[in-house]
Amino acid sequence: MKHPLLPERPLSISPTLAATLGLEEAVLLTALGDLLPFLSVESHPGRDWYTADGEQLHQLLPFWQPADIQRVATSLRNQGALLLGSAPYGSSELLKFALPGEHTRPAPAAPQQPAPQAPAAHSANTIGPGWQPDAETMARIAQLGVPEHFVREQLPEFVTYWRERGEPRHSFGSLFLKQVKSKWEAFRATAQRKQPLPQDWRPSEETLRKLSDEGVPSTFVRRGLQRFVDYHRSSGKQSISWDLEFNDWVMEDWEKQDAPFIEKRKPTAMTRDWQPSEHTWEQLRRLAINPNFAAEVLPEFIYKWLERGGHSARWGELFIEYAREEWAYYCQGIEKNPVAKPISRHWQPGGDCLSHLVNQCEIDRDFALSLVPEFIIYWRGQNAARKSWDAVFVRHARHQWAERNKLAIGHSNGKPQHTNNDNQRSDNQRTRDRSVLDIVTDTDW
Repeated sequence: MKHPLLPERPLSISPTLAATLGLEEAVLLTALGDLLPFLSVESHPGRDWYTADGEQLHQLLPFWQPADIQRVATSLRNQGALLLGSAPYGSSELLKFALPGEHTRPAPAAPQQPAPQAPAAHSANTIGPGWQPDAETMARIAQLGVPEHFVREQLPEFVTYWRERGEPRHSFGSLFLKQVKSKWEAFRATAQRKQPLPQDWRPSEETLRKLSDEGVPSTFVRRGLQRFVDYHRSSGKQSISWDLEFNDWVMEDWEKQDAPFIEKRKPTAMTRDWQPSEHTWEQLRRLAINPNFAAEVLPEFIYKWLERGGHSARWGELFIEYAREEWAYYCQGIEKNPVAKPISRHWQPGGDCLSHLVNQCEIDRDFALSLVPEFIIYWRGQNAARKSWDAVFVRHARHQWAERNKLAIGHSNGKPQHTNNDNQRSDNQRTRDRSVLDIVTDTDW
């Protein structure tokens, strides 16, 4: 049913608003403001959300198609002038929105008694153990295309991190939005590199040579190839490296063939002198992880598992996964900052950087923060520019943490040195004697 005020209702556009947001944006924002008294409203803590349907908007804006309204509404959202909480208007013909700074539903006509004056600003608070993102934050995250289950998976880590810091903030919602966006971009970057098994896939000559060097007969490899292809085409699995998958598949079968009645690899404890096998280094190279970088994260991996204790029969696989996550974080930081910049006088590591150091590298947060002043002084003195100071700081903190725990392990060309105990101690000492400049300016990768 049409409202008597809607047909041919004039729109008065503010020239200043049009100059600030754009003419079309000013038209839509003004129209929504005129519609507010006639729209349904959902009240949430600190925000009222309004819903306009397609008929209402068509009566007021007959010169626009649904795609035009969707385009202009998206522009207003990107400029921070409108909050959207519904599916794209072009498909749903429902526009659920809120106005930034709007906290009460406007009165339709008669004046009301003045409401008690609200405080000028919300005071900052620390995060509670049961903190949850509000509806506005979830709506903004949904606009990024992030699935709700992925959002919920990030919540425990976020709450734990900020409870440990104990720092008050005015809005934990914006911090949570930033973390989810970063995690989602990293997840998508990894997922995009995966692909299903190609129809004409065959293992590379290098993979076949590697299996031959391991003593696996070519007849055994050929038998395993058909089973491998049949299984993975029907499973729908995706992978970054199918050659690596095939190598692991064949080697696992060969080990069972070689010793069918005994467990070939027994769980062992991590030791201070543990070194990855040649096979592990080969897998890292196939994943395009720089071996120098992998060797650099080895000391913290060893310390992490010495602290945890426990036994494993797959230390090599665990190290590959650890190095892969570290390398992904390093590359992600470089990709996000395409322009190198000098470090600022008041630089601080970002929340994602500290979270990575605490949760992935298991470095004490206070220890990491204590390195910041010296780090800034050093790099300001160098007057150098870097794309990601967070990535540089992570490398510096890892090195200093290994120094503190006496776990730096000598290496050369990305591989451990196979020496006797005296030589090993000498190599360790030389590694610990490396300067900060050697560690953080090494750009071999």
